[in-house]
Amino acid sequence: MWMILIACTFGILVGGLINQLGSDLPARRSLTRPAVAATTTGHRPHCPYCGRERPWWKWLALPAYLSGRARCSSCGAPIGLRHPLVEIGLGVTYAYLWILLGPSIKLILYTLYSTIFALILITDIERRLILNVVIYPAILLAVIAGFFTPDMNWKSVLLGGAIAFLFFLGAAVIGNAIFGAGALGGGDVMLATFIGLITGFPLVIVALLLTIIIGAAVSLILLLTRTRGLRDYVPYGPFLIAGAMVTLLWGYSIAGWFLYR
Repeated sequence: MWMILIACTFGILVGGLINQLGSDLPARRSLTRPAVAATTTGHRPHCPYCGRERPWWKWLALPAYLSGRARCSSCGAPIGLRHPLVEIGLGVTYAYLWILLGPSIKLILYTLYSTIFALILITDIERRLILNVVIYPAILLAVIAGFFTPDMNWKSVLLGGAIAFLFFLGAAVIGNAIFGAGALGGGDVMLATFIGLITGFPLVIVALLLTIIIGAAVSLILLLTRTRGLRDYVPYGPFLIAGAMVTLLWGYSIAGWFLYR
């Protein structure tokens, strides 16, 4: 029980860091140097709007929300709901991974992957960006980690990455030709490549199928509720990440269900 609580707490703390990166990286701000240097005295977490450092009890959004003071004390800008959601989400994820995997290489890798996914979700949903500074190191990590992941080998890793890359490259070319530029971007292709590398072959097939199913279901709901139109942009990163996480955790069970139905 204590280890679960520690894992959850660690996830919340990492969530605070990811929130800061999610605000600073797309704006090309350094994490350690706030935007308005003259108003700061150190390199601590800061407001993305005015650049002033946050008091220690607002370094995490969760305590600030619980205390009813979820605003910058300097400029009054609200601390977005995204911040506590990311902290809670990573806290729950880290705790669940500990319960599921225990102390293992997979636990370390899946924790890193989920953290990367959280940062990509923030930038893709809010800015329509999957940043090179995030995805390229992630791909390098996936290639290296593939040699140490149980039940995988370098052929499986590279084949999974190649299949995902080629599939989404083709989807991007066709989608952009039909719906116009931006239907699927280069960031989506590279994210798919990263997912192919961490799932490997044959689980990459499951990840791609789940991505398509989840994306189609959510898009249909958005169309039926008139939240989005046919020509409106819907970020595809969240669908890719959802398919990847489900595959990483339950991929073989899902594959077995499809094969033996």
